[in-house]
Parts: sequence; C-alpha cells; structure tokens
Amino acid sequence: MKSKLIFIGQSIKSFIKIGAFLPSSKRLAKKMVKDMKSTVILELGPGTGVFTIEILKKLPKNGKLISIESNESFIKYLKDKIKDERLILCNGNALMLKDFLKENGIDKVSYIVSGLPLGHFSKDLKAGILKEIFNCLENDGVFVQFEYFMAGIFSIKKFFPDIKIDFELLNFPPAFVMKCRKSDSLIV
Repeated sequence: MKSKLIFIGQSIKSFIKIGAFLPSSKRLAKKMVKDMKSTVILELGPGTGVFTIEILKKLPKNGKLISIESNESFIKYLKDKIKDERLILCNGNALMLKDFLKENGIDKVSYIVSGLPLGHFSKDLKAGILKEIFNCLENDGVFVQFEYFMAGIFSIKKFFPDIKIDFELLNFPPAFVMKCRKSDSLIV
C-alpha cells in the first residue's frame, strides 16, 4: 500500500515524467522479464520497484541490476524497501546510461528493461534516450519497453526494427509490451 501512495503522490507532482497514476501490475512485470537471461541488467525508471523485484528473482546470484531513477523519492523508497547486494541504484537520467555503466565497470549489457513513459517525451528527448539505449546494448541484445497507447513505437522502430509486441490486459491501464532486439546491421 505504501508503494501505491508514494507512486500516486509523485505522479501528481510530475505526471509527464512518471507517465501513470498507479504502479504497474506484477503480471506486467512478469511479462516484461519473461525471457530474460543475463547476468547484468539495466533498468530505466524503476519507480517503486515492481519490475525491479521481478528482475532480481530471475537474476543469478553473481548478477548485477543497475537501476536508473531520476526521482529522489523513488530512490529513497527503493533503498529502504529492497536490500539486495545485486541492486545498484543510480540517481540520474537515461541520457547518462553509458556513464552509469562505465562507473560500474561495464561496457555494454544484453538486456535493458524500461518503465519510462517514452510516449510523453519530446521527439528529441525520446531519440536521445533510444540512441543511448541502442549504444549500451550488445549486438543481439534485448530492449523491453511497455506503453499504454504505443505512442513511442515509430521512434523505437527507427532504432529497433525487430520488435515483438505482446499485450497485458491485467494492468491498469492495459499495456503493450515491446521486446526489441538490437540488430548488428543497424548502426546509430
């Protein structure tokens, strides 16, 4: 209940950056990480940690989860809620992905999970974030994004033409899950 209250309060303060009034459902979180197999995961916009918890369940004991969150209230909440040595919380934005990876001795990752509301962002900000995601992914790596209205799909397709789309009805609102594979033939 506390996570919902914090999420709603932060959403009222900054809806454009958060993109929802309620946290995602556990069913959506499970769908987002369903096929995840990696020892290092990058998470964008963990919010109150619904995806974070599901990622940690699938992450091996020697794995790392680097979660980047710009909202300091969410960072504080996650630090208090999740006590797991594999979780590295970074306060910042998605335009700094390469810097956060470098700080943790990592060049590229094979899996990126995003809770960012890309459809709410300006065209330039969206392109900058997607370019950063593309450049931080290994060849054949996977970028997983969810959206309510598919508002960001055309921007995403410019970087990730190989997209598989799924749908989660039991989320409020229902959500599309896009699993995007990085092609080594596309250079950005």
